[in-house]
Amino acid sequence: MAKDLKTLREEYKQLNKSCFILGASGETGKELLKQIVQSQLFGKVTVVGRRKLNFEDEAYKDVVGDIIIYVFRLAGFIRVDHDYVLQSAQLAKAGGCQHFSLESSKGADKSSSFLYLRVKGEVEAEVEELGFERFSIFRPA
Repeated sequence: MAKDLKTLREEYKQLNKSCFILGASGETGKELLKQIVQSQLFGKVTVVGRRKLNFEDEAYKDVVGDIIIYVFRLAGFIRVDHDYVLQSAQLAKAGGCQHFSLESSKGADKSSSFLYLRVKGEVEAEVEELGFERFSIFRPA
């Protein structure tokens, strides 16, 4: 008999998993962080970004786990969207991360003549080569 969603959530919470979010100051990252915090599925949430975040919002009042902020210095597009992402994926892999999710862009293509789409496509390919057990790519418009 299949377990219900409530039972599955409780069993997952008991695993005391952790997660990290790169780019939580962006629009998608903010919403992702909010959803993760509200779900209370993780024992620890680590936020990595270029800007200090404000956690005074009502959504963060019941945070059970720690939220740690690492702030990168402002840098160029390639450094932020390629280098930081790839290095973070490498560190995550070395630290035992099993599922890496990457927000990319619609039209990402490592052979594109447009810098933005090319960099997004290159980092997708390079992160995939790291061999995570699960690798998810999200390409919003």
